Amino acid sequence: MTNNRYNLMIVDDEYEIRQGLRSFDYSSYRIDVVADCENGLFALQTMMNEQVDLLVTDIRMPLMDGLELAEKVAARYPHMKIIVLSGYDDFEYARTCMKHGSLDYLLKPLDFGDYGKILAKAVRLIEQERVHELQRAVWERKAKLSVQHLRKRFLSDLLLTEMKEDAIELESSAAEIMLEEYNEYVVCLLRFTEYPKRPRGVREKDWSLILFTLDNLMQDLWDKGYHYVDSDGQCVLIWTDRAAIDGYKEDPQSLVVELEQVIQGLKRFRGLFKSKLVYTIGTVVQQPNQIYRSYQEATALFRQDDSASEDLQSIVAAEPQEAVRNAEQINNGHRLIQEAKQFIDRNYDRTITLEDVAEYVHLNASYLSYLFKELTGQKYIDYITSFRIEKAKSLLKQTNHKVHEVGEMVGYENPRYFTLVFKKYVQLSPLEYRNAAYAGEVP
Repeated sequence: MTNNRYNLMIVDDEYEIRQGLRSFDYSSYRIDVVADCENGLFALQTMMNEQVDLLVTDIRMPLMDGLELAEKVAARYPHMKIIVLSGYDDFEYARTCMKHGSLDYLLKPLDFGDYGKILAKAVRLIEQERVHELQRAVWERKAKLSVQHLRKRFLSDLLLTEMKEDAIELESSAAEIMLEEYNEYVVCLLRFTEYPKRPRGVREKDWSLILFTLDNLMQDLWDKGYHYVDSDGQCVLIWTDRAAIDGYKEDPQSLVVELEQVIQGLKRFRGLFKSKLVYTIGTVVQQPNQIYRSYQEATALFRQDDSASEDLQSIVAAEPQEAVRNAEQINNGHRLIQEAKQFIDRNYDRTITLEDVAEYVHLNASYLSYLFKELTGQKYIDYITSFRIEKAKSLLKQTNHKVHEVGEMVGYENPRYFTLVFKKYVQLSPLEYRNAAYAGEVP
């Protein structure tokens, strides 16, 4: 018998039901109740910080109901087992939840005997899935949310600092963001009118939910580039869509129309927002390392009505302080590069950064980057990317895995980003390459 324990979350807008479910004896199932939430939005927010294996959710709730919650959980946390609670009037909704991957549903009032049987079934399924090595690796990567963390850190650096081209190339790759395929960029800012203070009357718990909601909604409402929500409630939109930018240069009102549509989309959560949203638009720039200038311009437009200045820190990437001076150092350098390559060979199927590799070979990350280029004639990022693409080419030719599965197997969580990188290196999309391989048109 395994000693694993499993985390359960309860979601129901009725306090008495949440407490009743908490009172159940979960010890024999090796289950711990890690959280209970009153609606789907709070639940999704909590999942960002808690590992959850089992979800027990009601259907009818304010802000986000159980049906929408089940859809989002199935897409973002496919390992999670969902148990739906339903009244007789919600029977059809419960069946719809089953179509979105829910394990089972129970009718209210709850029969704890039936509840225990479903929990036992859920635990058995989780244990079976954890036996599979590849599925466990994917589950661990999703639980850590490493790419999301790297993406947020990179976007913050990109907006607040004048990053060097090499740093942008390295960090954007780790964050699965591709900027170099675009020729122009423009930054738009969405702010609450009381920025940078939290709106009056909004509790800290509610403010945290608002920030999470903004970030979550922008994924659904806006697809013209990349977005970033800071801790003060400012939402930064980095436009990369060529047609939208061309239209803006011809008619500045075109972006205004699109921004108004985004704000209209946010009004479905009117009850969360205690102040209005306003926006500004920066200048169009031509290089990724100039994006921060467009951000500064958009910020300056807000300053015209606010005498308080913002502190935009400038972080300059450290230059290597050492150099390869003699034969002994060169030999040692080659040995370290070989160790770095071996680390990549063993870990390319997950998200790894230059800092991870540098820590393994006990070097400063900036110096490792310099050493890699000096001794191999190839940038670190070019090496790891081409290594992964070669592995992907082999998998596409020799297996029947789907394209997004191949991307995950070589370390790319984002299928769109994997396709963009693959096409950049191979001049064919993954699917086009697979078809050409089957036809004998590529080696």
